[in-house]
Amino acid sequence: MLYVQLFLFGVCIGVVSGLFGIGGGILLVPGLVLLFSFSQQEAQGTSLAALSVPIGIFAAFIYYQNGKVQIPVAAAVATGIMFGALIGALLVTRVPVGWLQLGFGGLLLYLGFKFVIGDFVPKQAAAALPAGLAAVLTAIGGWLRGRRAALAVKLPPPDSHHEYHI
Repeated sequence: MLYVQLFLFGVCIGVVSGLFGIGGGILLVPGLVLLFSFSQQEAQGTSLAALSVPIGIFAAFIYYQNGKVQIPVAAAVATGIMFGALIGALLVTRVPVGWLQLGFGGLLLYLGFKFVIGDFVPKQAAAALPAGLAAVLTAIGGWLRGRRAALAVKLPPPDSHHEYHI
């Protein structure tokens, strides 16, 4: 059952990678730590083994030599990422760029807050506080983006009375 969960986790990472054009490690490492209770080193080593065989094979091998790579996990996640990345790449043309940027930024805010303040707040607030902060800041960003777009739309076209310079 664990490998099915890891495969599905890999699919989700692949979808997000395909949508946002990011390396999956930005999600894989925190996900393995937070969801599957890996140590930071095990998560990093497993991420390298799963994601970057042609690029990070030598670093992954060093992690492997030190017992910090779980090969079956890396294989399950890598397989999921392949399928998920295809799905994400197919979806990316259907999602407005502004939503992609807000989603990616909100995700990074949440993960950043989770790692920065997660150990310094009571356990009950450890999940809610970072999510709340990220949601509020993402909403503010969306509101500002919408305001900027609304202002840009209200400008009259150039004519004999209106002249614009770059």
